[in-house]
Amino acid sequence: MNTQLKLRHVGELEWTWTILGLAIFFGTFVRVLPVFLAGFPINDGGMFLVMMRDLRGSGFALPMYTTYNQVNIPYAYPPFGFYLGAFLGVIGISGSQVLMYLPSVFTVLTVPLFYLLAKQIMADRPRAALATAFFAFAPGNYVWLLMGGGLTRALGTLFFIASLIFVLRTFQKPSWRMTGLAIASCALVVLSHPQMAFLTAMSCLIFGVFLIRSRSALIHAVVIAAGTLLLTSPWWGVVIFRHGLAPFLSASQSGDLSVSLAALWENLLSRQTILPFATLFRWLGLGWAIYKRRFDLLIWGFLPYFIDQRSASIVTSFLYPMLAAYGFLDILPALINFIRARKWIVEKDNAFMNRHAFSMSLLGILFYLIIECFVHAYVIRNVTLSYASRDMMSWVRDNTPADGSFLILTGRADVMTDSVQEWFPALAERHSAATLQGLEWILGDGFYPRWNDLSALQSCRDMACVDSLGSKINIEYNYVILDVSQTPSDFSDLFSAKGYAEVYGNGQYVVFGQ
Repeated sequence: MNTQLKLRHVGELEWTWTILGLAIFFGTFVRVLPVFLAGFPINDGGMFLVMMRDLRGSGFALPMYTTYNQVNIPYAYPPFGFYLGAFLGVIGISGSQVLMYLPSVFTVLTVPLFYLLAKQIMADRPRAALATAFFAFAPGNYVWLLMGGGLTRALGTLFFIASLIFVLRTFQKPSWRMTGLAIASCALVVLSHPQMAFLTAMSCLIFGVFLIRSRSALIHAVVIAAGTLLLTSPWWGVVIFRHGLAPFLSASQSGDLSVSLAALWENLLSRQTILPFATLFRWLGLGWAIYKRRFDLLIWGFLPYFIDQRSASIVTSFLYPMLAAYGFLDILPALINFIRARKWIVEKDNAFMNRHAFSMSLLGILFYLIIECFVHAYVIRNVTLSYASRDMMSWVRDNTPADGSFLILTGRADVMTDSVQEWFPALAERHSAATLQGLEWILGDGFYPRWNDLSALQSCRDMACVDSLGSKINIEYNYVILDVSQTPSDFSDLFSAKGYAEVYGNGQYVVFGQ
């Protein structure tokens, strides 16, 4: 009997390390490849580039305002990522290199760290290893982290995972060592990314309700909360002393606080690959979680849809791989047994590892997902600022007055993800009248109306629309930049008729000045 147990243990370890090794090796590769293919920070990061410059310019003292876009945005964003980038700048690493490579490094580290979290939550190494594979090979789980803005998003995600690991261990087996690590990781989440800080607090509260069963655990939980506030107080204390609570209250209103079961349903049905293996297994795992009454997982994953929808998909990116692992390793074998013997039998002791065909099928599915990730890498690389965009911005920086104000019409309605709008103030070092980034810290409940107006402005097909929306949102400009491939062909003539003269063109962009 002991020999059988030892053989089973060895087999479990071999299976676990094989799957986990594939997840970490290929998960690393598909997270690094897009960055090297792009050759420039992916999508966003312009505002963060300026905030790193601001830190270095102030001698690493926290500035009162960021110089980004010249609109007096309070320097209230959690600064840990900016300090890392600014210190790297001291040793000769450029800001654009920081925004290319650091997010990739942080995103790679989330893979092995996710395994530790999954093992903590699932209490089973093989299932945690498979969950890690599903996590590693889901492009939607890491694309947003690889972008230039991943300097804070990926860093916050990394510490979010670490904080949950240490907090859960503290709740289950309180110790001051774990409590100290939990405090440090929670504090680093708060100092890295505001959204991840909110999700960390929510997650700790949810798991605390299910796991805290003693007075000692409750005391440790209170100490974690108090210690996190204490360690982060030098940052938020300075911001509140300078600006009051206004920046934080304003930023808190930029989330989507509406409740939408349709959004939850759409997310449950979402697929990131052509063949929806992970989606199928996720649904099987959802049934398992309901059957096993894992309400802690269900509440953790779905509560954000009733609080802040912008954060909801972040938590499900961690929950769904775990559900998919349960679906494949627990429910799928039971379904096969039911088809064969008309009996519902959930196998125990990881009996699936003894099925050669089952294991080979899993490897085939994982390699299919890896191929999809490779294909996705070439899609991601194109979501970056084009050479023509950068050339235009360089010309503007070198040939226009520093107090110039520019209206940029790219024709892209989703202004919050328009890389030209965001990078222009950073690379051209001029004011952009239609840039939305950063305004969440000063507009409060006016943020979404401004978003809608700027989106409508980019969709304008005639000058009457441009003039009307420009007056409505009170924007002033003396230069106009047109993406001639996306805006109406007669816009150049119409702006010329209004007294603007063409001063630059490169085939994709035309710059007009008064």
